[in-house]
Amino acid sequence: MIEEIGTVVELKGKHTAMVMCTKSSFCESCAAHSSCIIGEDGNIRLIEVQNTQGASVGERVRIATTTKSFLQSSFLLYIMPLIALVIGAVVGKLVGENLNTGLDTNLLSAVFGVFFMVGSFVILRVGSSVLSKEAYMPKIVAILRDEE
Repeated sequence: MIEEIGTVVELKGKHTAMVMCTKSSFCESCAAHSSCIIGEDGNIRLIEVQNTQGASVGERVRIATTTKSFLQSSFLLYIMPLIALVIGAVVGKLVGENLNTGLDTNLLSAVFGVFFMVGSFVILRVGSSVLSKEAYMPKIVAILRDEE
């Protein structure tokens, strides 16, 4: 489980809250960075989380996300486009070798690779609306006292 501590700054409905956290080393490799908003100084993050504990504005909370959801979102954001790039390059190379297009096969391979990769980003963007947002959203797991 990956955990951070922050302060609830806004409630968005009954089960969603915005939590302000300071930027940590984990932020550099986070695949779900699209749900974070960088503050003006670059060290503050606003993270949309599931408010499963009923936290109120101003309370310090511990938020967590599972390693499974972190790895799944990392795979979707990083590995799938890379796979699409390689498949596109192979398809471009095969098209260039089998069809007498007069174009350089390496150029065709590069163009197809980039096209497939960009296509994978478009598919992920459109397909992400089908996925449950809550499945990848961090959750408030505890409300902390001032001493913690």
